[in-house]
Amino acid sequence: MLLIIRTAQHRYIVRREDVATLRAMMRGDDGRREDADPSMIAVELGPLIDPADVSTVQRRHALIIPLRRRNIALLVDAVDTIVEYADVQPLPPLLRERLREPWTTGVLLINDQPVVQLDVRAIARSILLQRTHASEQK
Repeated sequence: MLLIIRTAQHRYIVRREDVATLRAMMRGDDGRREDADPSMIAVELGPLIDPADVSTVQRRHALIIPLRRRNIALLVDAVDTIVEYADVQPLPPLLRERLREPWTTGVLLINDQPVVQLDVRAIARSILLQRTHASEQK
């Protein structure tokens, strides 16, 4: 099963089994989440992939990805639909080798538009590794 998710400017697909929970979250007036949970690291997915993909939506959807001791919440504008059966085309090795981060696993054509499949577990691991490295530098 696949989820189709939307950021401010893009659509992506993710494997449903990689997402433990979907949860709604609200952004406070200062731009931070109102329901801040210290055991969770919340990150906007749009700007993580494309710095110009910044959302202004107040009500967000969080894709909760559990890792060892922390949960990573990838914030998106919407979770559109669930696709039960889809023929995702894997990325060719040459293209996969040229990616800065190994987060893209394939492409699915939806209404003749290519939609990139993201590996949200790899994204969550990268976020946790980056946060751990940043805290060790302090």
